[in-house]
Amino acid sequence: MEDSKLTMAWASPLIREHRPEDFERLFQIDQAAFVPALAYSRAELQYYLLARRSKTLVAEVEGEVVGFVNARCAQRGWGMVTTLDVAPGWQRRGVGGKLMAAIEEWFLEQGVRVVALETPADEGGARQFYEKHGYQLGGRVRGYYHGRLDAFSMVKRLEVKSLE
Repeated sequence: MEDSKLTMAWASPLIREHRPEDFERLFQIDQAAFVPALAYSRAELQYYLLARRSKTLVAEVEGEVVGFVNARCAQRGWGMVTTLDVAPGWQRRGVGGKLMAAIEEWFLEQGVRVVALETPADEGGARQFYEKHGYQLGGRVRGYYHGRLDAFSMVKRLEVKSLE
């Protein structure tokens, strides 16, 4: 294995706020990470990136964006993860977990104590990922995606860390 490939395989991603110039890469990742029925259009993705009370964080390895998470503060201590996208070549390498930990930290800073999300009901891997990260199944939402595909609703109560 070449040195650069070895470095990329073990490099820990830098988590940072997204910048406008990241848009095309985020769109590419979303299109590659999801089937067409689940992937966002350019307009939808732009809407979520610019939504009021939202935050988008990206994972970057050696200057390349390899994943992102978008979330928003809802109301009364609730937050919603809109999407977690990791480029296919970077999945199952800890990128998604780092992005979720970072967005949950942001949620805590915003006063959010409960986080909700939806994930496709037919994707066992995504549900297992969220369960591994402390999310619990809330129920099944029929026709959540374009009236055709069901979703699992999942919820996690965030713990405020004490300053001991």
